[in-house]
Amino acid sequence: MMKKNVIYYFTLLVFFSYHHDSIAQSQVRNNSLVLNKATPKQLKEYDSFFVENHKRHINDLVELIAIPTMSMKPENRPELKKAADLLKDMLHTIGMDNTEVFFTNELPVVTASYTRNKRQPTILFYGHFDVQPVNEERWKSDPFSAQIRDERLYGRGATDDKGPIIALISAIEGLIKVDGKLPVNIKLLLDGGEEMGSPHLPIWLASNQEWLSDIDFGVSVDAMMNNDNQGMMWKGLRGAADLEVTITSANTDLHSGIYGGVAPNAALAASKVIASLWNNDGIIAIKGFYDGLRQYSEKERKEIAAVVDQDQQAKDLKKFGIDQWIGEREYSFYERPWIRTSVDITGFKAGYIQGKASIIPHTAWFRMLARTGPDHDPKEVLEMLKKHVKDSLPWGLKVDFKESVMGTAPVFDESDLGFRIGKQVLTDFFGTPPIILYIGGTVPALSSIPDGGGPNLVSVGFQRSDENFHADNEYMRIESFKKGQRIYVNLLHAFVNQLNE
Repeated sequence: MMKKNVIYYFTLLVFFSYHHDSIAQSQVRNNSLVLNKATPKQLKEYDSFFVENHKRHINDLVELIAIPTMSMKPENRPELKKAADLLKDMLHTIGMDNTEVFFTNELPVVTASYTRNKRQPTILFYGHFDVQPVNEERWKSDPFSAQIRDERLYGRGATDDKGPIIALISAIEGLIKVDGKLPVNIKLLLDGGEEMGSPHLPIWLASNQEWLSDIDFGVSVDAMMNNDNQGMMWKGLRGAADLEVTITSANTDLHSGIYGGVAPNAALAASKVIASLWNNDGIIAIKGFYDGLRQYSEKERKEIAAVVDQDQQAKDLKKFGIDQWIGEREYSFYERPWIRTSVDITGFKAGYIQGKASIIPHTAWFRMLARTGPDHDPKEVLEMLKKHVKDSLPWGLKVDFKESVMGTAPVFDESDLGFRIGKQVLTDFFGTPPIILYIGGTVPALSSIPDGGGPNLVSVGFQRSDENFHADNEYMRIESFKKGQRIYVNLLHAFVNQLNE
């Protein structure tokens, strides 16, 4: 059986020039790497297909965006099912086999397969169709009624991650329509719970080991490119863990006139606990907190410094109206969010906030999100945070926790076959090597799928950092969508005969 953990960053494939009527093999070698490529005739026919069906493909995306798939809202679970069923029907229509929808803990996974090429590898494609919440008052147009303005399609999920999913589906359709088949085997796993940490995915993976058993490579379409003229490959991401803290001081709110000055205030207690977690530089104040992190060599740190914009930190201070950056001064502006662990308060509730109320709050709630660096176990981080909260809680108050781990920090090997193929593909497509860097975000599937018995996943996508994903007025460049279609077509050709003994 072919090796499983062989892929990381498979990225954008390219238009190559060849003179055969079938799949041609590149004669250009890069460290003994031979890439398989589509013929000029095929590329022309693919391009014609995408041009002729562009409006329909964009309409497919508009239809998917119209479904408010906010997974973190329980009342939206019917919308998740609706979107899952829509994707299942799309995949069946274009010729994929075994299209199914599975629900685990009320969250959906859509799967499909095409495994007719017994002598070719099988590639897993991953994407997610759930989205972040919206504040509609801050949007210039309805976030769930996509609009095109200045060659940009605005709508929640346009770039993260519904646009890439539809680009992939339309690319698969183009291959089947033009060639009558796919050049390799593929399986799709579309996730309806990524934005809340994919808590259902490890459970589903554990129950579907046979489905995973024949997969050789993996690709995540929830990924980025650097700009119009350069691709991007992720060297690593951070893991994530979430902790909800509820502090209780009494069995009811109390009158601040009668009990003010004698009754413990839950909001004050929570504030004291939170303040004790960080020192004045914004560094976690827990002794030994950073001990579990991977230590990077001077060479590795120089490699990180070589790919960054040294002016970005000054630009961002001005852009966001921030006076100064915080954190570990011995690490650079980029190293802190890329390879170090951070903890942030992402929500706080206490007391009455709709108007004036003369009360002493008896409960306070806050949420912490830890972004964990390489080798830093998210479970250990949660235990340290919980212990600190308990130890610093004043006045004998009660505390309850609710926790979840969303994944560990994956780091990818640039000598891996998949990474090498992706790098060469991107280089050929854009005419320049891709930028290779860490990012501070988390894609839970990039750790949970290989941990659950599947392949490592290379990130191949066309999202751009300025497209407001997770923010107001999210959009996707139409031109990027077109590139994505062609990228995924060529990417599939690149896998031909890439068998690992």
